[in-house]
Amino acid sequence: MQKKKHPIIIIDGTLYLYYYYYGLRHFDNNSVTPCSAIWGILKMTSNLLKKYSSSKKIIIVFDSFKKTFRNKLFEKYKNNRPPMPNALYIQIQPLFNILKTIGIKTLAIPGIEADDIIGSLAYQLEEKGEKILIVSHDKDMIQLVTNNINILHKKNNCIITPETIKKKYGIQPKEFIDFLALMGDSSDNIPGVPKIGIKTALYLLSQFSNIRNIYYNIEKIPFLKLRNAKNIAIQLKNNKEIAFLSYQLATIKLDIPIHITSKEMFLKKCSIQNLFNFFKNFKLM
Repeated sequence: MQKKKHPIIIIDGTLYLYYYYYGLRHFDNNSVTPCSAIWGILKMTSNLLKKYSSSKKIIIVFDSFKKTFRNKLFEKYKNNRPPMPNALYIQIQPLFNILKTIGIKTLAIPGIEADDIIGSLAYQLEEKGEKILIVSHDKDMIQLVTNNINILHKKNNCIITPETIKKKYGIQPKEFIDFLALMGDSSDNIPGVPKIGIKTALYLLSQFSNIRNIYYNIEKIPFLKLRNAKNIAIQLKNNKEIAFLSYQLATIKLDIPIHITSKEMFLKKCSIQNLFNFFKNFKLM
């Protein structure tokens, strides 16, 4: 009998920095310094390691918070987001320190978004025969899903697989890039094609599979059984450049060189004294 592979856990650290900072602000009232993001990520990680106790390999990936190639492609990329609050910023280095203390590997690469690190690392590990569980509720991550790369959606605690994506959206994981390119993504300020929403984007993809085929068959669109089909064809023609720019912005890179082996992701031995000192300093015990 073939031995069951236990997944390597990759956590979308930047997403959860913000998620817990805003979601657990009450923790900051009892501490000398803000610690809501730290506490949230530690608690989440602890729960994950209990739930997936057989998975001894884990890594948390973060943005470097510097401009990336997407900012060069599109100046307005993510410029709708406010600057990081100082009360969150001052938690980052202490968080890295405590994660090191408890033996969890972290990774950030200057000028590379966490999404691109996660995508490249996941595919690199998959090529070596590993199974991967990405912990995130960022919809961009859907494009990374394969039979061996699944997503744990922390908000509703479900596992996202190729089958669940097909059932919910009617498309394959890779086609989610085309989906975002058509309808845009306000959270990242990806423009998309004006007046194309979820239903229209999914219908077009059901007919033509991807954005290139949509434009290759654009003369057929006015004759589709689609409300305002003529206007949609005009919108697509007038916004072809924006559509393909949006496709570039939405595509997670899979070719970032990452020189980390799966062995480096093994949980290290925890320093109990350092852990005790950390919680004492933050008045969490």
